[in-house]
Amino acid sequence: MYPSFVKPATRTRLAQALLLASLASPGVAAQFVEGHPDDGLAATVSRTEPNLIRVDGRRIRRIHGVEGEFAVSADRESGIAYLKPTTEQPRLTVFVADDAGRHWKLLLQVADVPAETLVLRERGRPAAAGRALVADDPRHAAIRRVLLALARDTTPEDMSASERLEIVPLWNESRFVLVRTLEGALRGEKYQLTNVSATRMVLDEREFHRRGVLAVMIDALELDPGEATQVMIVLEAPDA
Repeated sequence: MYPSFVKPATRTRLAQALLLASLASPGVAAQFVEGHPDDGLAATVSRTEPNLIRVDGRRIRRIHGVEGEFAVSADRESGIAYLKPTTEQPRLTVFVADDAGRHWKLLLQVADVPAETLVLRERGRPAAAGRALVADDPRHAAIRRVLLALARDTTPEDMSASERLEIVPLWNESRFVLVRTLEGALRGEKYQLTNVSATRMVLDEREFHRRGVLAVMIDALELDPGEATQVMIVLEAPDA
């Protein structure tokens, strides 16, 4: 969160790098979106769950689009990203920039379906050798499962839940309350963040980094004065 009056030095302290694990749904086939970067490539994404996007053989550098229509978190180490719509619009247009300097134009249909995995591949180019789908990684699947359990207020069979109501110091312009935790092989934390300032607040998942953080998901990235949002954080278990 950095309102317009926050100094650059303060922004730097708040916006630390996030070690965000990629999220994918195990057992769900990926959508292979084939074409050329200049084409408009069509795909379907979930309205309510994080959707994983990767470029076959390349790393994603950035995802562009209309501000406020979607939230994006990226794993810089693996070069993948996940996208979650934040609007009721039935369609989104986004541009995915990769490390080869290409910009993929995606025409996304937003539907009430489970999380999708999109693999962008240039038509006529062989698939990258030796790279298994991220969806097959059990660790990524476990992280995503905890995130979704936090978002839905459910409890996985192998985890224990605790309802909390603890105010956590964050910023003077916000009220940050821990409302629920999940304990197991990973730890999940759910917070309610309220904008108590007189100005609009813009959030970034990277601001919630601390040691051990694996993934962050925020329901709304922009808050008017008095508005609140949910913040879900997945961490390494304390005894890991």
